[in-house]
Amino acid sequence: MNRLFPIALALALVPFAAHDAVAGNAQVDQKPLVAQTLNSFEQDSARIRKDMQPGGKYGYISATDRGRVDACLDDMRKLLSVDKNAADMRETDKVALLNAQEEINGILDHNDNDRLVCEHVAPVGSHRPITTCHTYAELMRQHEQLQHNMENRLATPQLKGGG
Repeated sequence: MNRLFPIALALALVPFAAHDAVAGNAQVDQKPLVAQTLNSFEQDSARIRKDMQPGGKYGYISATDRGRVDACLDDMRKLLSVDKNAADMRETDKVALLNAQEEINGILDHNDNDRLVCEHVAPVGSHRPITTCHTYAELMRQHEQLQHNMENRLATPQLKGGG
């Protein structure tokens, strides 16, 4: 049908097969959420929900991951509403709070627009690999642009050669 489709599809999938690289800045060590009290949690929760909106720090988060984060935030709010402070909780509630917090932090770290994704591949016609790094947001924008271009290409009727 369209000879460019398999090539475009392969190019769209290449960045997702790349290895993640750790950025050399201090923000890598910071966790998006550290819930100790209900008040601090409410502030962090509002910030995270705002950052998950399009254009935010986690703006490219999938609907599935957003749903998991929202569910964990709701669970954490329930746990902290009872005791208001993590130090006053029963051990089982502390474990549940920590597990929900770590799940959120893992999801958000993976969807952070500033996360560097690097790939080490040999360009066509060469045996010498090169390393290229891009932020997650750059890769997602490239993917969206490629998707948009493919949709436009498929929607445009092709002229037949001959006469």
